[in-house]
Amino acid sequence: MRTREDFDAALLVVASVVQSWDPFSLIGSGAPHGEFDAEIAKVVSRIPTISSAASAAAALSSVFSASFGPEHFSPVQCAVPGRELFAKLSATGLVRSA
Repeated sequence: MRTREDFDAALLVVASVVQSWDPFSLIGSGAPHGEFDAEIAKVVSRIPTISSAASAAAALSSVFSASFGPEHFSPVQCAVPGRELFAKLSATGLVRSA
């Protein structure tokens, strides 16, 4: 990311994906929308390593496994939000496919 605008856009994209995914249904159960802010920021910091849906899933897996344990966050279990994340990041020009 080259500019503050890129960073802000990345935060919005990652937040929208994570909030839609809503691991553990926390947000849907009434938790504040900022419940995953720390994880969102960590995923944003990994955007330079994302070049495919698989690497997006791996980034989500790594961040959420570190925060909540690996039992629910393997790369396979993160594949659907990983595809969505990569598609949205690509659509906004924040990543390019390999």
